[in-house]
Amino acid sequence: MDIKFNVCCLNIDPKLYVQLQKAIQAKEVDAQISQVTVNYRDSSYSSKTGGYQPVEISLQKEAVNGCWCLLYITDFCYCGHPYPELVKEVDFDFSANTFFLANCTSTSITRSTVKDFYKSWENNFLSYLEYDAFDQIEVSAW
Repeated sequence: MDIKFNVCCLNIDPKLYVQLQKAIQAKEVDAQISQVTVNYRDSSYSSKTGGYQPVEISLQKEAVNGCWCLLYITDFCYCGHPYPELVKEVDFDFSANTFFLANCTSTSITRSTVKDFYKSWENNFLSYLEYDAFDQIEVSAW
């Protein structure tokens, strides 16, 4: 399946699109599918020992032009004591144009500080992919 991406409100590195396309093509997603979620996991990540935090990226195909657009990118972490649970730590919600950072107020995804933070987050994430930090990459499609 050939995947074309729509322009996004943040400056997305083409390397991220290449990685998403690679994950989706490995799953052999049917061309009729309109939504895909890619989950990146480090099976050794835990609240006690740390590791690479899970990341979920969701995309939706536009009916008009057949191009894919990002719905959200969410980075999770363990939080809470004595029974930690996975919670959203960072969330770029493209569908609502909002950005969430744990313990902060949601704000517009188009703010310059969010754009700067995104670049830093994206560079780290792409480095983790390059180092094969995630040993579980799952694609859900519907």
